[in-house]
Amino acid sequence: MCVRERADEVERAVLALLDRRGPTPIDEILAGVDGHPIEIEHACSRLQRAGELRSRSCGVYARPTAHQGHPPMDRH
Repeated sequence: MCVRERADEVERAVLALLDRRGPTPIDEILAGVDGHPIEIEHACSRLQRAGELRSRSCGVYARPTAHQGHPPMDRH
């Protein structure tokens, strides 16, 4: 698996977790997504820059309101 495919896989896993759980602290995202913590944190940063998640408070991530109750967007 190439680096970009792995990054996409981690991003999809993060979005799926947030769709299931709603606002989630980063430590729970790290525990719930398979991957290295730095890899997952970078995925969260990329998703935040893309507008697909937002930081609600210290280390708590959530999907933007428009995404709640909807499956993750196909980014490709």
